Amino acid sequence: MKIKIWGTRGSIPTPSNSSFVTTRYGGDTTCVSIDSGEHRIILDGGTGLRLLGLEMMKENRPWDCHFFFSHVHWDHIQGFPFFLPSFTPGNRFTLYGPRLMSLPGFVGSILEKALRGQQEDLNFPVQLKDMPAEMIFKDLDDRSVITLPGKKSSVKILSAALNHPGGCYGYRIEEHVPGERTKVFTFATDTEHLKTVHPNLQFLAKDADVLLYDGQYTPEEYEGINGMDHKGWGHSTYEWGLKEAQAAGVKLLLLHHHDPLHDDDKVAEIEAAARALAQGTGIEVEAGAQMREIEI
Repeated sequence: MKIKIWGTRGSIPTPSNSSFVTTRYGGDTTCVSIDSGEHRIILDGGTGLRLLGLEMMKENRPWDCHFFFSHVHWDHIQGFPFFLPSFTPGNRFTLYGPRLMSLPGFVGSILEKALRGQQEDLNFPVQLKDMPAEMIFKDLDDRSVITLPGKKSSVKILSAALNHPGGCYGYRIEEHVPGERTKVFTFATDTEHLKTVHPNLQFLAKDADVLLYDGQYTPEEYEGINGMDHKGWGHSTYEWGLKEAQAAGVKLLLLHHHDPLHDDDKVAEIEAAARALAQGTGIEVEAGAQMREIEI
């Protein structure tokens, strides 16, 4: 299983400049790709998706990929209009999204509604219907299981609801190869911790090789020490990421959804604090960095 991070930032893209440097950890919003066997899985469509699309266009072949969206807040879908493989006839994308709160009387996919809405003519010059790649929308329920069979291996994707305003799903991606141990990557962006470990997060992260976790705030920022608190905003801290990782038996904790007010120095400071806290637990800790590749 090969994992690559194309976007690490939360809320809004944060380009680097002379006074606010983001080149080390990245400024694009959430997007992660996973290659397992013959399958490519794409998690979320933030602005990092544009970079992934440019890389995919270098390969002169048709694509049949599976998208899994955590939710439809703008920073997780805003890269889709710039995803160049969607403009190529013959490409096929199956787009899964959580069955979130529906509008009264609305019937259909919330994900499809959100992607079409952001490309309405008042918002964007090209509508979703004008992108010639084939798109198939599918809604997921809490604790859904999708299996993608393959010639030498199979991939199983499990969903579970997390704690975020409007709803959000996390995903557990399992790679099954006959005769080998199961490899697991857990994607848990945009979740706020509870007063104890989250049962759904534990379900997703049990014995995971890698847990990508929402560590947007420092504990002090979350509690509002020396400023406004961030309780109820739908995001968490590295302290709670480590608690969840310990309870689940995770090997690598990957902090994600970096706050737009945190430059590289601040993210590095958070990473160092998290690593110090993790000493003696056997858990490795990293702050997610854009273009980082991990092979399990």
